[in-house]
Amino acid sequence: MKTGPVYKSPVSRSIPYDDTIQVPLSGTENVQDILDWIKNRIAISASPGFTWGRSGNVVSGTWLQNDTVPSNTTGRQIGLTDAKIERVFLANEGVSTYSLEIYEHDGTTFTLLTTVVNTAVNVSYVDLMPPIAVTTGKMLAVKLSAGSAKNIVFCAVLSGIV
Repeated sequence: MKTGPVYKSPVSRSIPYDDTIQVPLSGTENVQDILDWIKNRIAISASPGFTWGRSGNVVSGTWLQNDTVPSNTTGRQIGLTDAKIERVFLANEGVSTYSLEIYEHDGTTFTLLTTVVNTAVNVSYVDLMPPIAVTTGKMLAVKLSAGSAKNIVFCAVLSGIV
C-alpha cells in the first residue's frame, strides 16, 4: 500500500460551513476545516476511564484507592497530552451525600483540581463544564472530603492525545 501526504481538496476549503448549527462549536468556517476538526475529535475522543474506590464505610478525609493502593500514595498516571477530565461517575451503596476532591500530584505536591458533590443518590454522573485540564506525567488522586459513603466507586473519563 502506497503512503504519502494526505490530499486536501481546495474545493472543500471553498465551501462555507455554518458553525452555529450545533454544539460544541468548532470555530471552523469551511467544509475542509470542519472535516479536519471532526477527524481530530474522533482521534482523541477514545478516552480511558480511570477508577478509584474504597470498600466499607468511608468517612471524610479518606483517600480512595487505585486497586488496593491509596491514590495519594500512587495515583493514576496521566499519559495523555492535553488531557482533560470531561465527565465523572459516582456510585455508592445506599443513598449518600458527600463531596469528592480530585487532585493531581507528583507524590509530593498536591494540587486540587475540582470538587464534585453527590447529593442523596447512589449513582450519578457530572459533566465538567469546562473540562478540567490535567498535567501530563502527574498522577490523579481522589479524596472523600465531606460526608460519608459506603462501598464508594468513582470514575473519571478523560480526553487527550495519546
